[in-house]
Amino acid sequence: MSKIWQSSAGFSFFTLISRIFGYLRDLVLTSLLGASSAHDIFVVIFRIPNVFRSFFGEGALAQSLVPSIIEAKENLNSFLNQVFTLLFVTLLSFVMIAELFPGLFISIFAPGFFVDPEKYQSASDFLRLVFPYILLISFTAFFGAIQNSKKIFQIIAATPIIFNITLICFALFSNEFDLQILGIAILIAGLIQLGINFIVVIYFNYFPKLVLNFDKEILKSFFNKLIPAFFAAGIYQLNVLVDTIFASFLVTGSPTWLYLSERLIQFPLGLFGVAVALVALPNMTELFLEKKMEELTLQSKKLLKVLFFLGLLCVIGAFLFGELAIKLLFLRGEFTSFDVGMTFLALQGYAFSMLFILPQKFFNSIFFAISKANMVVVTGLVSLISNIIFNYFFIYQLDYGHFGLALATSISSGIIFIVSYIWLRKQGILKLI
Repeated sequence: MSKIWQSSAGFSFFTLISRIFGYLRDLVLTSLLGASSAHDIFVVIFRIPNVFRSFFGEGALAQSLVPSIIEAKENLNSFLNQVFTLLFVTLLSFVMIAELFPGLFISIFAPGFFVDPEKYQSASDFLRLVFPYILLISFTAFFGAIQNSKKIFQIIAATPIIFNITLICFALFSNEFDLQILGIAILIAGLIQLGINFIVVIYFNYFPKLVLNFDKEILKSFFNKLIPAFFAAGIYQLNVLVDTIFASFLVTGSPTWLYLSERLIQFPLGLFGVAVALVALPNMTELFLEKKMEELTLQSKKLLKVLFFLGLLCVIGAFLFGELAIKLLFLRGEFTSFDVGMTFLALQGYAFSMLFILPQKFFNSIFFAISKANMVVVTGLVSLISNIIFNYFFIYQLDYGHFGLALATSISSGIIFIVSYIWLRKQGILKLI
């Protein structure tokens, strides 16, 4: 248990530094762009590669690769090369489709942009520019998962700091900052992140190679975990993306207000929830494989209580200090007092999700550790469907605007928390009290 918290502390420290630079990045961008059409385009379009990154990158690969790497000790390099090849072909295909048919992605992820031809054209150009980022960040995550399997967490946690610093530098030192310069900065930052983590895995005697021969047996266990991992890693991003799609039909500024409030929510999520879930996964997997179920249950109970308590503190903090935080971070330049109020309104809607998302990240790690990844699919689908239903209800029936979109995310997060907890309690693994 102490090892989990020690590793989590190291991961959380670098995540904290990254979040600080992330808020500095948002401060600079909102100061230069405000809640404008250009910033809305950045928020909505950059969400698209981020969703693919969640599926093929950070979360999905970490949660499916780490247990598979631990299991595939003898054929490790062969297994990794096969995964690397499949990942490369899949991601390259998506990039080519996006470059040739950007309107296809915009029609899915931001249909409201079609109403404004100028906004649609700018969004298409920006999408073409930044979409290759999914290749860079997904392979960075692939190399990070290899590090995680070795219980090395700090380097991949520190990597996003480079991304944020790069964007800040481009924004501050460019004579005329616009979407094109922002897109170039994103690609350069992605290349630097990839390079650093590539060097690290070489140290572990792994050099990625494209292969043509695939071993079905060696990949079977991985894919059994990967498909559920898509839901585990991407369901929150999917729910936020659904909010963004609905927001594209609302007044200008709505995507920006939702984005900034969601960024504040991501702070404790990355600092505590992701850190504990990521660090706990290899430990939980080893306990399950060694059939130490009593110790697995004991650790799970302790971690859940701490995460739930942290989530409660985060909710209280969001309501008490959220507006002040938004003013301190973003009230300058083109970002007005009205934008502060609208962002705080969205934050109030999102706030309750922290009570559920923090422990839900850990729940997903337990599901993977005990080979019950199908539960992630079930809870993911329930969350997505409920979020869409509540979004529609709050927008078109109650006219709650962007606040309704944020509130729907909190409600759907609460639903899957309840479903997951009840199932784990019935299995005798978890009891909150």
